[in-house]
Amino acid sequence: MAKLVSKVYGDALFSLAVEENRVDELWDETRAMKQVLSENPDFMAILEHPEMTMEKKMDVLQEVFQKELSQDMMGLLHVLVKKGRIGELIPVLAYFNECAMAYKKIGKVQIQTPMPLSEKQKKKIEQKLLEVSEYETLSVDYEIDKSLLGGIVIRIGNQVLDNSIRAKLDAMTRDLSKVRLSN
Repeated sequence: MAKLVSKVYGDALFSLAVEENRVDELWDETRAMKQVLSENPDFMAILEHPEMTMEKKMDVLQEVFQKELSQDMMGLLHVLVKKGRIGELIPVLAYFNECAMAYKKIGKVQIQTPMPLSEKQKKKIEQKLLEVSEYETLSVDYEIDKSLLGGIVIRIGNQVLDNSIRAKLDAMTRDLSKVRLSN
């Protein structure tokens, strides 16, 4: 259910952003809100508290965000409070961010290697990914995972390219386990 709720509200906000040519502005606001909420996890707990009245929740949101957010974003917050869906705020913001990245053709990529890559290696990988994907730019997170032993694992969109030694060893183990030894 949370996925459906975040999609409905996220789509509505994104449609408004596209219609009013304000994707960048609202995208900046959603990222700023996500950062504030992740740095202050108790804030959401306060907003979701069942004994806090709707009016008090709106007052708190107004006081915290009014100077920082557009009327449209404040409107979203008010609707979520009014409909009892404020707990879905973070998934709504995340969904909006996904829509904005797709709209702007920005690919989110996670690259895992067993040791740090040089800047030259990073640039070469990123250039190749841009060539073989529909993205115009990439947002890349590099991560060190010593358990890979060697090679690289790339996650881009819903695809995973696992060219690690660990994956090759796992595949070899599976293949060998299928082999029957005869007497």
